Amino acid sequence: MDTVTHLQSFKSVATTGSVRSAAQHLGLSPSAVSHHIKQLERETGLTLFARRGRGLCLTDTGATVLGEVDAVLDASSRLHQRISELQESRSDRLSIGYFASAGTRWLPELVAYLENRYPHTSVQLNLSEGPWTELSSDIQLVISSSPELEFPAEVDASFLVEDPYVVAVPDDHPLAQRSSVSLGELADHRWIDNDTGDGPCRTILFDACARAGVQVSFKHEAHSFTTALHMVSRGLGVTIMPRLGIDPLPAGVAIVPIASPTPIRFVHAISDPGHPQQALIADAIAALRELAVDDAARVA
Repeated sequence: MDTVTHLQSFKSVATTGSVRSAAQHLGLSPSAVSHHIKQLERETGLTLFARRGRGLCLTDTGATVLGEVDAVLDASSRLHQRISELQESRSDRLSIGYFASAGTRWLPELVAYLENRYPHTSVQLNLSEGPWTELSSDIQLVISSSPELEFPAEVDASFLVEDPYVVAVPDDHPLAQRSSVSLGELADHRWIDNDTGDGPCRTILFDACARAGVQVSFKHEAHSFTTALHMVSRGLGVTIMPRLGIDPLPAGVAIVPIASPTPIRFVHAISDPGHPQQALIADAIAALRELAVDDAARVA
């Protein structure tokens, strides 16, 4: 069997006994309905109708097939209804995939803004760490090593902000009063890890260290920005992280910019061009960009 349209033609002819009547019922031309029937018979190798006077009647084979066709058309109708329901649901819901530091710094303000502008829209936040592989939310925040990342054609992409890395040191550390420090100068200090896996944040740091000729070696592993910062406050070492990750900054910790080569991560917002509310998507991304730029200026 071919398309649902062909099956609808088959059922309509079976019900009315006439190609012309079926065509009027379906809003098609008689030649189109006749073509559908002939194509079904050719593809299946079955004789579905027999001529009776000026009309058509089902053969025994056609009558058997009709029961299965009814089931297929019923299932197709339910599928279209479900799709319609899901589309209506998407009109009242916006899902946003985010990484942890963006969630802390931007998402509360963004949700408050959307609540004021679109009071009937609910916002669903989905924590999504690690490398991007597919669009699992209506809007997804993505980290990359480049401001001009190539994304697949099936998603829309907007660059938001660059996020340079800094080093957190105890506030009584010899480096704490420096205006900047190089990765080479940090090589002999005790490093505290603050990331997991082989995600883009870690890759960006490791690539910068390789360019600076620094071999990465962690004395302690925390796998969380907040935990690593509190370990720094206890004098257990230093930790390197994106600038967005320093909030909240514990007492007893100083932040020093890293000089060239400076590891930098770039934040993009990608979205679903098929979302039924593109104006909402565009407004949310514009608000995200404003929040990101203002935040970068505040902590610079």
